[in-house]
Amino acid sequence: MQTILIGYISHFVISRVFSIMLTMAVCFACMPTVFAKDKDLPPEIQMDILINTAKNDMEEERWKEAVQGFEKVIKLGVNPPGVFHFYYGKALLETDNIDSSLSSLTNYLTLVGRDGEYFEDTITLIVEAKNKLDEANLRSEESQKKITDAAKETEDGMVFIKGGCFDMGDIFDDGSSDENPEHMVCVADFYLGKAEVTQKQWIKIIGYDPSKFQCEDCPVERVSWYDVQGFIRKLNDTTGMNYRLPTEAEWEYAARSGGRKEKWAGTGNRVEIGEYAWYSLNSGGRTNAVAGLKPNRLGLYDMMGNVWEWCSDWYNKQYYHHSTSKDPKGPMNGSHRVLRGGGWRSNANALHLTARNDFNPSSKKFSDIGFRLARSP
Repeated sequence: MQTILIGYISHFVISRVFSIMLTMAVCFACMPTVFAKDKDLPPEIQMDILINTAKNDMEEERWKEAVQGFEKVIKLGVNPPGVFHFYYGKALLETDNIDSSLSSLTNYLTLVGRDGEYFEDTITLIVEAKNKLDEANLRSEESQKKITDAAKETEDGMVFIKGGCFDMGDIFDDGSSDENPEHMVCVADFYLGKAEVTQKQWIKIIGYDPSKFQCEDCPVERVSWYDVQGFIRKLNDTTGMNYRLPTEAEWEYAARSGGRKEKWAGTGNRVEIGEYAWYSLNSGGRTNAVAGLKPNRLGLYDMMGNVWEWCSDWYNKQYYHHSTSKDPKGPMNGSHRVLRGGGWRSNANALHLTARNDFNPSSKKFSDIGFRLARSP
């Protein structure tokens, strides 16, 4: 009986010790997160916890999480130790944030010099980062040449747009909230009309002209999104082609001459806008004939001004926060459709190429809303 009792007590004690140890392990595992969030801790202690956690993430090759941890350190507003810049620079390089990586690694060398523990490693990383940067610049130059050359090919009034990847959205940090965040998007090859659809083209398919400012070579206007869909169906039935509206991503990519960092179509100089666009200062209070001013680098006319252009996407102000990166087509549903490019009554600010607008797809009351066609190869 005594043996059984002793065995029972031993089993109980061992179980309790194991339970306590397990609880302590869980608590210790959670400590970095808890402490990092505890604003009552001195910033220096929060910094140490965050740096150690980020270093652990680096050891497990969780580079994105490591970068996020180091960025939290920066937000604390304290001066981190010199070695912080080495770790941060290395993590940034692994996530292809090359410019920021070079900056951080250079800071490390400036702070610690040749006596730094990671001096040689830092030099190696800087060389690797510069090589990556050179390769990226070369690829960009080659890509832009291919895009420009391909755009010289035209067919049935369409310009061939060689697909590619670009940073979509508020690239100049001066746009509206719905232009953020800036995000990487890739689009496939497509064709885009070198000019907006004219009243002459509309009449040929539909049989009448809904425009306020009637002129055969001016863009058709006062057409709803649904009117445009009807035009496209009849056009496709007539031609046997597969025309459509461009997606918002395709529109911006083409307007920015293949995703270049351009604020306006064809120019970066506000003074020159009137050479490329019919807008409030030169339109004469109406639409004007298409292709009457300079095109952008891809040979596309009136990508800003004359009339706002319908896109295929539903509009959502927050869409850029969760947009897909490959050929995004906008939200699955909504109440308004996307408009891009500005019109004859727009001012210069409304013409910048990342600006987004939306409108009721059933409405046809405005004389500065039209469209241009797209199609896939």
